[in-house]
Amino acid sequence: MKNQVLLFQSSNVLQPGLSIYLDLLRYVAALMVYLFHAGHFAQHKLPFFGTYGGLGVTVFFVLSGFVIALSSTGKRRDIVDYFIARLARLWSVALPAILLTLVLDTLGQWLALSAYAPMQPYPAYKWIAASGITALFLNQIWFLDIWLGTNGPFWSLSYEFWYYAVFATLIYLRGWRRVAMAGLVIGFAGPGIIIAFPVWLLGVGLFHLLRENAAESQKLLGLGALLVSVAGLILYVMMGASKTFTALPVAYPLVNLKPWGINFWPQSYVVGLLIALNIYGFARMQQVFRNPSEKMVRLVRTTAETSFGLYLFHYPLMYFCKVILAVAQIPQGTPYILVIYIAPFVAATWLSLKCEPLKFILSGALKTLLKNNKTQPAYVNEVSIVPD
Repeated sequence: MKNQVLLFQSSNVLQPGLSIYLDLLRYVAALMVYLFHAGHFAQHKLPFFGTYGGLGVTVFFVLSGFVIALSSTGKRRDIVDYFIARLARLWSVALPAILLTLVLDTLGQWLALSAYAPMQPYPAYKWIAASGITALFLNQIWFLDIWLGTNGPFWSLSYEFWYYAVFATLIYLRGWRRVAMAGLVIGFAGPGIIIAFPVWLLGVGLFHLLRENAAESQKLLGLGALLVSVAGLILYVMMGASKTFTALPVAYPLVNLKPWGINFWPQSYVVGLLIALNIYGFARMQQVFRNPSEKMVRLVRTTAETSFGLYLFHYPLMYFCKVILAVAQIPQGTPYILVIYIAPFVAATWLSLKCEPLKFILSGALKTLLKNNKTQPAYVNEVSIVPD
């Protein structure tokens, strides 16, 4: 293997410049989803960033594939450690988000049910069932499309979890067990989840492509890839490429497979390629950005840590803001718009920072439960913290 100088400090340690860039992309993706939904609630969309929330989800998938491929290199852990790390990361925000949704939806519907129309209050058994199914990431398998109260963004966690599971079977198993278990997991997840798997795999492929050519800078190639990717994404948004692509005959069969549990945007393949190209371009220009200041590193790291929570907490918070505005009898207008855009953002960011320590607690508890030893819990933070 070539001397890995520019892109990786070791087999599974990114150089600071590229790591910070991935963190920044992660936060921008969460922010795009947030602004898209805020525009819906406030009935006032921001140009460009508030137009396509689906772009943010595609960025998450590509980044996730890249980071999980990164975390599986270097010091190899077994499959149990792998799932401990993944579950600790997911549950550290998912479990608080389930509780938050339950509390805010129940209180909000008691205060102003009209703010939730046409949704009606959940009976206790429905909350229990929806919470359990969502916590186990079963809410989108096959024909299921289960929302936990108002928290629609939970759908993508089911996708992520099953991509982690398929990847684990391919990495940690060998021979016929690998084929059998991969097929079993894919069959259990269902076509609605697996049809978007190639977007996630773009991140895996990108990681290995960069790793095999880690010592090659190629700044001109990187600049060209960056410019093409940015121009492509701008054209996608400004020209309404989403609607255009969906209307094409080649895309229609995919769009029309909802009876099979498939609700997928075919254009996500195109967006995924552009995102992967963007990361590739930046990586090839690593020499230019290889020495970020410590102050910038801390700022981006801390900000990026809130991205997962911002994504999962904001929707029930926005609904609850509608309740507060309805109770206060504040009509549509500038104050209304400002509350919808700002209040959930501040609350979700604060909650995200408060939930950060939970991942270590969960990792330790899962380690004790599943491994029955007192070794240091293995935990991998998304993008910003290098695997052990």
